[in-house]
Amino acid sequence: MRVLAIDIGGTKSALGICSLDGQADPTVSDLLTLRSSSFKSLIAMISEWQRNHPEVKFDAVGAGVAGPVVAGSAHLTNLGWTIQSDDISNSTGKPFRICNDIQSHGWSVLSLPNSSLETLNLGSEAPGPKALIAAGTGLGESIIGFDGRKHFPMSGEGGHSSFSPCSARESRLLEHLRGHGSAHVSWERILGGSDGFRNLAIFQAADKKISLPGYLDNESQDWGANIFKAATEGDDFANDVLSFYAELYGREAGNLALKCLCSGGLYIGGGIAPKILPWLKTYFMAGFCDKGRFEDLLSSIPVKVVLDPLTGLKGAALQFCH
Repeated sequence: MRVLAIDIGGTKSALGICSLDGQADPTVSDLLTLRSSSFKSLIAMISEWQRNHPEVKFDAVGAGVAGPVVAGSAHLTNLGWTIQSDDISNSTGKPFRICNDIQSHGWSVLSLPNSSLETLNLGSEAPGPKALIAAGTGLGESIIGFDGRKHFPMSGEGGHSSFSPCSARESRLLEHLRGHGSAHVSWERILGGSDGFRNLAIFQAADKKISLPGYLDNESQDWGANIFKAATEGDDFANDVLSFYAELYGREAGNLALKCLCSGGLYIGGGIAPKILPWLKTYFMAGFCDKGRFEDLLSSIPVKVVLDPLTGLKGAALQFCH
C-alpha cells in the first residue's frame, strides 16, 4: 500500500509517499517540504505536491495535523484551515485518515530502529505505557497506552497545560511571562520553538539586568537558530539559555512521565532535540528526575531522543496499519 503521507506543522509541512510493505519502519519517497502559510487549504497543498509529482500514484492519503482532531475534522488555529475528511476523500478519490500530529509521531516512534534513537538515560524498560514529548514550533505530548499486548498513542494538547515553577528563578520567569502576554502561561510558551527561545532570552536579559546580545536585536529573526549558533561558538549568554531550556524540557517531561507511569520509556521527539543534544545530555535528566520522593522511580525510566526527522510523516501513513 502506498500512502500520500502529510505532516502539517504550524511553520512547514512535509508530503511524501510512504510504502507500507510490511516493514515496521516505512520507506519514504517523493518528499516535498512546503511553507504551511503559503497555502489556504490542505487540498491546495496536495495539488501542489501532485503538480511536482504528476506520475506518482498512491492508494490513500493520511495526515497528521498540529491541532485537535474530533470525528475526522480539524481546525488549525495557526493556519486558519478547517479540514473535513470527506472533502479530502472526494478531492483525491482516495481513502483519507487524519490524526493529531503528536499521535502520528507516536505511531512512528514505536517502530523506529535503535539507529534512529539517542539514549539519554538507559534506565530499565518494563512492560507498560510509553510517553512522547516533542518540541518544535509548538509542544506536543502523548501518552502511549499499553493493553498488555500492544501500544497505542493518544492525541493530546498537553503543551498548553499550565507552567508550574519549581525554583526561585522559575518563579521569576512565570511572573515575567505573565507581565508580557496572557496571564495563563503554558509550557508551550517556554518550550515551543523560536517563540520559546525568544521568551527565555528576553527573561534572562531582564533577570540579569543586561542588554540582549547583538545577535538577538531583530524582532523578526529566528531566535532559536541564532541562539544555537552562538552557543556552539562558546557564547555564555546563549549557553545559559539552552541550559535552562534543557532543564525545563526535562521538568515537563518528568511531569508527563508521572502522569502515565511510562515504565516502557519516554521519547523526546520534534525538531529541536537533535539540535541541542549536548545540552540535553547535560541538563535534561536533572529536570526530569527532580520530583522529590519519586526521583528514584524517574531515574529508572529509559529516555531516548528521536533523531529521524520524518517520524510525523511516517506516522501519518501508519494510521492505516491500526
